[in-house]
Amino acid sequence: MPRKKQEGKRKNILEAATKVFAREGFHKAKIEDVAHEAGVAHGTVYTYFSSKDDLLISIFRENIRGLVEHVKSEIQEEKNAEDKLRRMISFQLELIETNPELTALMLVEFPQTGRFLSSDSIHELAAYIDMIANILKEGIDEKVFDDSIDVDIAATVIYAGIQGIATRWILEGMEYPLKKVSGEISEMFLRGIEPKQEKL
Repeated sequence: MPRKKQEGKRKNILEAATKVFAREGFHKAKIEDVAHEAGVAHGTVYTYFSSKDDLLISIFRENIRGLVEHVKSEIQEEKNAEDKLRRMISFQLELIETNPELTALMLVEFPQTGRFLSSDSIHELAAYIDMIANILKEGIDEKVFDDSIDVDIAATVIYAGIQGIATRWILEGMEYPLKKVSGEISEMFLRGIEPKQEKL
């Protein structure tokens, strides 16, 4: 089978698994359900993925990797670190809002399975947090962020804050557009890492 066709079928199965796992829950979902959703034979799923666990971990890893690539592309034209941080937060919230099934799976379902810590997905997550840390380092060099902050801790807090907001949005039934809170979230983070003025 041509490589391009293989990649297309693999992507189709991952997208089907995302829908099924989000709809049925990972534990209740079956490989047969994924195959039916993808419109392929049951055995075809195993041609690309060794197990249901492998499917779930692949969804997480590939989407985090894709998120990092997309965000880097989105922010590269921004003129300074503050604008990069604002755009990063805005873009991630846009992706969350336009992909609710994937968001529910990655933020609610996946952590409940206990498989995250037993996989090497932590490396993909670390790459995302490192990207935020690099923006913070740029801001320190530009003297718009406090040079006393621990960039790794601050980057992790920013990541966790966005994920927490998205998780609550999902659990509350997605009743409001996330883009409405994007600016407020950005300003809250920026106020927390701006340079501290010396007391007179």
